[in-house]
Amino acid sequence: MRPSRLAQLLLDASGAGVKLYGWQARFLDDGSRFRAVLKSRGVGASYTVALEAVVDSLLSEGHTILLVSYSQRQSLELFKKVRDHISMLSRLKLRHGNTAYSLSHKTTKTSAEFSNNSRIIALPNNPDSLRGFRADHVYLDEAGMFRDDFSLKSALAFTTVARDGRLTLVSTPKGCRGWFYEVWSREEGWSKHMVHYRDAPHITEKELNELRKVMTSLEWEQEMEMKFLREQEALFPYEQILRCVEDYQPSKPADGATTYLGIDFGRYRDSTVITGLSREPDGRLRICFLKELRQMDFAGQVKVIEDVVRLLRPAVVAVDKTGLGIPIAESLARTTPMLKPVTITSSIKDSMVRALKNLVESGGLAIPADAVELINQLHLFQRRQTAAGGVRYEAPEGGHDDYVISLALAVHGALTHQRERMEMVSFWRWGANA
Repeated sequence: MRPSRLAQLLLDASGAGVKLYGWQARFLDDGSRFRAVLKSRGVGASYTVALEAVVDSLLSEGHTILLVSYSQRQSLELFKKVRDHISMLSRLKLRHGNTAYSLSHKTTKTSAEFSNNSRIIALPNNPDSLRGFRADHVYLDEAGMFRDDFSLKSALAFTTVARDGRLTLVSTPKGCRGWFYEVWSREEGWSKHMVHYRDAPHITEKELNELRKVMTSLEWEQEMEMKFLREQEALFPYEQILRCVEDYQPSKPADGATTYLGIDFGRYRDSTVITGLSREPDGRLRICFLKELRQMDFAGQVKVIEDVVRLLRPAVVAVDKTGLGIPIAESLARTTPMLKPVTITSSIKDSMVRALKNLVESGGLAIPADAVELINQLHLFQRRQTAAGGVRYEAPEGGHDDYVISLALAVHGALTHQRERMEMVSFWRWGANA
């Protein structure tokens, strides 16, 4: 029996009310050792991967299947779909003669083990963790977001070679770089599946129209039309951004750490974004706080900011004192002595963006892997030549740069504070030697 047929029978028997699409059946029936799936956003790839992992585990004794994503949280999101399928199948009571059979399993937050000793395990993007397993199948979810491809490939070879294990890469495009791009565009020996949003009828025209309203043309081409975009105009190429990405959750740093806040106030459709940085012992800056305030009134924004200031006790709070930021900055000045209002002129913005670019290029910034909106905005942020011969830094038409400017303000505050401290130390040393 074809795997897709068995999967459909299980879905029908459990009352899931799901009919597999044509692309899902083709994927499930593809027994190739190496597969790559290029997909639009929201087509149901995670659901299908989870379904295949569960069905394969039930059919194969003693199999180990690994689900790997670019962050622990994203791996757990994928594994949640595995748990949903297991929960659905656990309700089934199959009878053979007078004997009733049900699914026997032990499921935790990160793994599931079945009575036939097969197991499914969720892992983050950590080559060292992969090397601890011998796997029959490894799925890489959003493979285009992975960094350190060489270490990852080495770990996967070590993990799968002993069992002739299978490997499936699934992703939307993330620029003309990285292993997933090389596999899809150049490498042979891979079975390749392309899944367009038109192949997923559950995505309605209304939903597509709503997405078009909130996505830039570049985002639409990449996320929905599955195009690998060239990065000539990207001020922050993916390769540079991903070198700064680490798998951690932003949290309050240890007592004694120096922190900085950058706040970009919303105007028009943009949100207000608060970014907190902490300085590491090695001098790097780590994002320790990231919050977006959507459709919040003046008083509500001030309260949230004051709460964050009390939590992090920053040395500098750099805020955008431009346009709508003026009254909020003036209100905060009464309660926040470390406030540093910044009137963002073209020259100041140029200086801030250049400082941020230098920090990213040098790897002096740590970005949490789940800060997807920040990562997307950084990649789409552009340097444009004006008709008058000047330069503008901005998001593409219809896009947003509130996360980028908030981060740039925090970096500006950190660098300014560091420079002022160094100048003060030099002054007192000069005075002592005079």
